[in-house]
Amino acid sequence: MAKNVSYPRVSVSRITVNSFSNGMKGVTAQKKTDLSRASVIYNFDVSSGTLKSPHGVSNFKDYAVDNISGFEIDGIYSYIKYNETHSTFDEKVLVHAKDNGIYYSPVQGGEFKKIQGLNFKEKPSVIAYNYLDNDVLLLSTEKDGLYLLDGLAFTRIPNAPAVNSLCIHKERLFATSAGEGKSLWFSDDFDPTNWEISLDEAGFIEFADEYGKLLKAVSFLDYVYVFREYGISRVVAEGDQESFYVDNLYGKHGKIVGSSITDCGDFIVMLTSKGIYSFNGLSSSKILDEYDDFILGVENENCTGAFDGRTIYLAINIKINGARERAVITYDTETKTSCLLKGYSASDIAFFGGSVDRVLCCYNEENAVGVFDDSGTFLGKTPSRLWQSEFCNFGLANKVKNLTKISLQTTENCTLIVDSMDKTLIYTVKKGKVREFSPCLRSHSFKFTIKSSKAKTEISSLSVSVEVVN
Repeated sequence: MAKNVSYPRVSVSRITVNSFSNGMKGVTAQKKTDLSRASVIYNFDVSSGTLKSPHGVSNFKDYAVDNISGFEIDGIYSYIKYNETHSTFDEKVLVHAKDNGIYYSPVQGGEFKKIQGLNFKEKPSVIAYNYLDNDVLLLSTEKDGLYLLDGLAFTRIPNAPAVNSLCIHKERLFATSAGEGKSLWFSDDFDPTNWEISLDEAGFIEFADEYGKLLKAVSFLDYVYVFREYGISRVVAEGDQESFYVDNLYGKHGKIVGSSITDCGDFIVMLTSKGIYSFNGLSSSKILDEYDDFILGVENENCTGAFDGRTIYLAINIKINGARERAVITYDTETKTSCLLKGYSASDIAFFGGSVDRVLCCYNEENAVGVFDDSGTFLGKTPSRLWQSEFCNFGLANKVKNLTKISLQTTENCTLIVDSMDKTLIYTVKKGKVREFSPCLRSHSFKFTIKSSKAKTEISSLSVSVEVVN
């Protein structure tokens, strides 16, 4: 009589990443059941659902900066001045160098020249102002005072207070005090050179509460918002001084980094000790929390930001693979997708309007002025690109799986790495049609990594098949 033989049932699961646009969730996230979000992504743009080359940075106008003494640049600014004689705009890029000098060059390119006698011991706060129908720049630091730059001529404003951030609101110049940082100063109406304290000229508002030092003043939504170490104050500053008053806005955003505060039109972005936050004029909410693993606990007092009308750029220090380095995080406000530009070590970034209409950046290591573009390269070099999942158990934590098949499509050759708990397989994926591989790996979970070193590439159609013995 024949025996009944019972065979184990084998179920096949197939996971396809239809879109990479979900981005990443961070290296310490707990969900390990699928591949919908990566653990780490850098130097890939995921906004279209595929892995594509992100923003690049190119040398701007072949600027010659070798003549800058000290070679290190830590500040970049725009200066657009109307030329009545020719009915045109003179556009200059200004930089602050580590030799304390301010250098300039026309946007058309050429050698940077030093503005003789204009020196700042630290990176100045700079703002444009139309003074007496003339386009000028106001520059200030705590140690050096407040200066007015008109073309290449400059004047030190002798009675100005020591301030470290500037904003224009209702034709007054508002500035946060240096030192103990407890005062918000304001100039006379229509005159940033008049700081004579009186009820109809200049004055100041004293802040004496638990919110800490004043970091930056921003004219936003008809108010002056004063960002402080541990809070935000809103100043109603219309009409006579006697009608000015202050509201304190409560927030749970942690300690604010003053240099990171970036006006993005409808909202303000800032870095804090708890991560990156968006502020809408009433309250703040956390954004981009997938980057917490890279930025929390990292010293970032030199974080700076820029906004081009669509994309936010943050030049920021990150910690990755145990090492600290400078990078740029971008966030597209239309597609709601972000990108970590690893290796883009900008010391400062700023939006330049006028004929340029781009975000410019400066790099002290490469001694360069750059412009963000769609080149996919960083100053002529292609950065390494990475998409990496965590160890994925496909929702079956206690089951052993056989990884039978994996496929991927790319427009340029790339590398696919498959890790089980005890074995690693590396494949070269040729460009063209969908490529399929048979790893035949057995494990409880697997990790998948995609690497590319091509300037222009597009990767899609990641699909994984596993067998589970029940």
